[in-house]
Amino acid sequence: MIVPRGVRLGYGVGSFCTATFGAVPGLLLLYYMTNFLAVPAWLAGVVVAAPKIWDLVVNPLVGRWSDRTVSRMGPRRPWMLAGACTLPPAFAALFAGPPLTGTPAAIYVGVVFLLAATAYALFEVPYKAMPAEMTGDYHERTALLQWRMVFIGAATVISGVVAPAIVNSQGDGGTLSSYRLMGVTIAS
Repeated sequence: MIVPRGVRLGYGVGSFCTATFGAVPGLLLLYYMTNFLAVPAWLAGVVVAAPKIWDLVVNPLVGRWSDRTVSRMGPRRPWMLAGACTLPPAFAALFAGPPLTGTPAAIYVGVVFLLAATAYALFEVPYKAMPAEMTGDYHERTALLQWRMVFIGAATVISGVVAPAIVNSQGDGGTLSSYRLMGVTIAS
């Protein structure tokens, strides 16, 4: 079965969002916590690493849930919709928290980052399973994954430029409010 170009494009767009979530915290979260929230570097490192460890638990669970789901929308879409609706507010909250510093700020960012990572898993795990269900043809699956990779590359480049540019929009190396603006803008 040939997958129409519009479906390929639509599938690829999902990776634009997920790659942005992967790139921006990787670039800015550690610096934000240590320089603006006064979180000790070792604790900020733990906060940034915790969602990676959480992925080892949540990803297989989401995979199992989406494999077993029976829905009129199909087994994957309800989970993807849940992730797509919860990841943007969680991402915005990551950089727009209450005025906390030190350990309380680390706890806030850690909890929100774990929630964002969970929302990300709700979308990403079923999303990656979809090509096998969209077509049985090896070449068509390869074409779907090519579109996905194009959007990953574009998102990494764009978010890697735009997010720091928003943070440094005043030319001052960033402020707490510029990080908040960036979080809300990128989440949108």
